[in-house]
Amino acid sequence: MNFSQAAPAASSVQARPSVAKLRPFLSLRTRLALLITLAVGVTIGVQAIIEISIFERTVRRDLLENARLSAMAVADDFELRREPIDVDSLAAMLHEFAVSAPAIRAISMIDVSGNDDDVIASTSSVERPEAMQAARRAVAQRDTITMDGPPGIAIVAAPVLRDGRAAAAVVTVSLGSVAQLRTKGRRVTLWFAPIVVVLLTLLIDWFARRLMHQPVARIHEAMQKAGAGDFSARASIIRPDEIGEVAAGLNEMLARLQNFNVALQDKVAEATAELRLRNEELVESYRRSVSLREALARAEQMAAVGQTAASVAHQVGTPLNLISGYVQMLQQDAAIDAKTARRLAIVQEQIAKVDAVVRTMLDHARRPDARWPTSLRTLLTRVADVARPKLDASRITLTLDIAPDIPSIDADAEELELALLNLVNNSLDAMPAGGALTIAAAAAGGCARITITDSGSGIDPELLPRIFEPWVTTKPAGKGTGLGLSITRDVIARHAGTITAESTPGRTQFTIVLPVPESQPLEEHG
Repeated sequence: MNFSQAAPAASSVQARPSVAKLRPFLSLRTRLALLITLAVGVTIGVQAIIEISIFERTVRRDLLENARLSAMAVADDFELRREPIDVDSLAAMLHEFAVSAPAIRAISMIDVSGNDDDVIASTSSVERPEAMQAARRAVAQRDTITMDGPPGIAIVAAPVLRDGRAAAAVVTVSLGSVAQLRTKGRRVTLWFAPIVVVLLTLLIDWFARRLMHQPVARIHEAMQKAGAGDFSARASIIRPDEIGEVAAGLNEMLARLQNFNVALQDKVAEATAELRLRNEELVESYRRSVSLREALARAEQMAAVGQTAASVAHQVGTPLNLISGYVQMLQQDAAIDAKTARRLAIVQEQIAKVDAVVRTMLDHARRPDARWPTSLRTLLTRVADVARPKLDASRITLTLDIAPDIPSIDADAEELELALLNLVNNSLDAMPAGGALTIAAAAAGGCARITITDSGSGIDPELLPRIFEPWVTTKPAGKGTGLGLSITRDVIARHAGTITAESTPGRTQFTIVLPVPESQPLEEHG
């Protein structure tokens, strides 16, 4: 498996948060123009309504005040006249007052002293009932009063007392000018307001475009470029106002993102290089693990051959020696003839050939002794690296505890590594449900002491003294040859060391003691 190819594939499936792109129904400029139009229209409309109402009240007040003054003037003139009442002259006086104020529709002098109201003089041919009522109220209250008449009409009455008779000067004034003012004001507002609204909207939009829309558009353009991956984009700062501060903040953020992007790319490149190196190390470790497993299998085969050769040599050697002795005795017998002697010589020659074959088998089974200065720290670290993937897969926790002052030794590194892997494999087989494995090394009394401890089920006490013997195994048939610990013992012995085992339920420990050369070498082979 190529781990460098698996890493990009894993990164490509990482979830990326997606942000929905907003699509406004109306642009900011359009919405702002509508808001300005609405605000200006409402403002002008309310202002027009208020001004028209004020004008109406002012005109109405002026008209009523003029009518009140006219009524009081007529009442004073009527009351101060010394000559007897002349209806014609009184009517002429009333007509003069009426002509002086165009809004006055009628002026009447009404006598209310009797049971029936009597119109003394009037500018109107027909007197309104409201005028009679206003005259009675003014006399009753002894004060000038104002009351509403029919729509568009107001009546003002001033009381008069002459010759013991109670009368009232009644002025009927038209309020039509107020209605005309209201209508004209509304008409002017309806024509003037839209023009003002349009002009003000255009003027404000022109200023808003220069002050707000254009800077915002530049900020938006910079954001779009940054969203497309161009972190070098910057928003132009037109004025040092709030929008300018926003643009400056955006530029600062984009600069940070650009620097972060460059740093991130450097980190990714560094991590990729480290991952590639780690991948190569893992591949090399895997290859070495496979090579060591093959070497371990070959070592077990060679050990089996060696054990078989030794057994054959032991079983065959003794009969051959006996046969050879008897042949020699027969050859020394003087009673045999020459023909028999020649045949005995042939038998002795063949016995020597069989013995040579057996010795050759033993020589081939023996491993050549080749030792080099070896760093135990490097050796044990390599053993842990090779065994760690299988231990992790079996849920076994590996702890490596190597003392800082661990010395180097003279050893066949490959052979010693295979022996240690044998012990690790035995511990792995002893913990099928997981557990803990500790590999420790320290200097002790001029020697290097290595311990391999597991939390497995332990070794049967009856079998413990014989575990280093060939063909002895605790594994079921077909699961082991019984040569692993025997090979390990032979390897340790060839290195002039010792190996012992201690076991209790839940704990098994193998202890290896190896001699340390008196002078440490300058170079160490792993």
